[in-house]
Amino acid sequence: MSEEISDVPKELLESVNDAVGRKIKLVVKKKVKLEIKGDKVENRVLALASHRAYLLSARIPTKVEQTFNYLEIQGITCSKPTQFAVEYERGQISLKMASTDEVNEVVAHIGSCLQRIWPGLPPLKVMKRLSMEPPERISTLQALWESQSGSEPGPCGGFSQQYRCVCDWLSLPYREEVQWDVDTIYLTQDTRELNLQDFSHLENRDLVAIIAVLEYNQWFTKLSTKDYKLSADVCEQILRVVARSSRLEELILDNAGLKTDFAQKLANALAHNASSGLHTINLANNPLEDRGIASLGAQFAKLRKGLKHLNFSKTSLSPKGVNSLAQSLSANQSIPNTLTHLDLSGNVLRGDDLTSFYNFLGQPNSLHTLDLSNTDCSLDLVCAALLRGSVQHLTVLNVSKSIFALRKGKDAPPAFKHFFSSAMVLNTINISGTKLPPEALKALLLGLASNPNVKDVSLDLSCCELGHCLRSGGSQILEGCIAEIPNISCLDISDNGLDSDMATLLVWLAKNRSIRHLSLGKNFNNIKSKNLAPVLDNLVHMIQDEESSQP
Repeated sequence: MSEEISDVPKELLESVNDAVGRKIKLVVKKKVKLEIKGDKVENRVLALASHRAYLLSARIPTKVEQTFNYLEIQGITCSKPTQFAVEYERGQISLKMASTDEVNEVVAHIGSCLQRIWPGLPPLKVMKRLSMEPPERISTLQALWESQSGSEPGPCGGFSQQYRCVCDWLSLPYREEVQWDVDTIYLTQDTRELNLQDFSHLENRDLVAIIAVLEYNQWFTKLSTKDYKLSADVCEQILRVVARSSRLEELILDNAGLKTDFAQKLANALAHNASSGLHTINLANNPLEDRGIASLGAQFAKLRKGLKHLNFSKTSLSPKGVNSLAQSLSANQSIPNTLTHLDLSGNVLRGDDLTSFYNFLGQPNSLHTLDLSNTDCSLDLVCAALLRGSVQHLTVLNVSKSIFALRKGKDAPPAFKHFFSSAMVLNTINISGTKLPPEALKALLLGLASNPNVKDVSLDLSCCELGHCLRSGGSQILEGCIAEIPNISCLDISDNGLDSDMATLLVWLAKNRSIRHLSLGKNFNNIKSKNLAPVLDNLVHMIQDEESSQP
């Protein structure tokens, strides 16, 4: 509605403009009667700008008595033809107007403004509730709003005008640098990620306004920050977005100073948003503890669309908390088909008291990436569980610094070898920092060697105490297997104290025709000078060998 609508006398109108501020363009100005108590009414002026309504006294000089931003509206009720009632966050007003058409004009203007500010959303979504008698009036207004839709929203879904509206709503200054960053840099990069680190030089209250735009913005689908402690008011605004946005898909709050109570509040926000599209949650490096993760897990069990990506790395989880999370994930029938990335690294999961977690891994699933590094988890039990579940999709397995519990003289469990021989698309295996018994090393290598499905596998065996393993018979195992494995393209055996045993091992490595990247560093610290020459000779030979695949 671009043309001005007014029935206010000129003398009073001048006073209204002075009271509101000459810089603010008032599009609708109406004489109304404010309902006080019972049947008592008083004369007032209702003035509407592009994103704010003003109720003013009807005397000269006039003054603003009540005002609200359209984003504050909780509901509009028109139970009588000439009655107009608005409930907003800080109060409510009930007005009588001269005619039904005037009431319709006011509601139409508010809806049209909301539609221009938040393109892609029906005005009723932002208003939250509209009740009119007779109901046909709403249909007429919706038809009007639909006829006005389709205009170009501006950069990044019209972020800048939305940001201006939000700043007005929160009584915060409008930062032109924010508008420039989004309209220029974000638009050029065509990114859907709003990164709070780009605005970390601003005050927390400025971040609140930026985040608040995401409640209804249809462009940005990801909100992220890393290594930046979020204030309480910023956290509250993030929770408000989670509770209201249907567009937000990814929430990345890595090392943001969050505690257990934030996780509990986040679970509550998710519970209040039936239309949430959130599928990626990264709360790594925040001490959420078992209680916080349990609250979130209880909500995960109810998400109709499931989850794709969960990162709870270094969140102070214990086996009890991981079991609780696993039970919640198992309770959601969608998650086995949706969850592709699970990162629980950096939590202490030592021991075999992870029954529920292993049961979860043992169910059919769609995991592509599983990161259990630095958890002291049981490598053999993890592989056995995955074998029971699904090895159809797993491409990345990171179990560095895990434990392989194998008594001396015993063979590795058959399931361990079978896991590596039957994986379908596995291409990254990180077992670094894990003390591998010779039998386990043999099972792993022979399993890969017999697997016709996988190619270009990256295998990290760094810092696995292979030097110790070799002295106990593992030397022949590594040397006997490595030459014939056809699908390892990247091998890291650095920092294993191999020393003089490298001379023979290099001969067998030179025979391998698939390894293109080989890491050998930190294996020569204790080698005697007399044993160094054959090692260097064999290393040069391997590099110069025309048939060798290694650079």
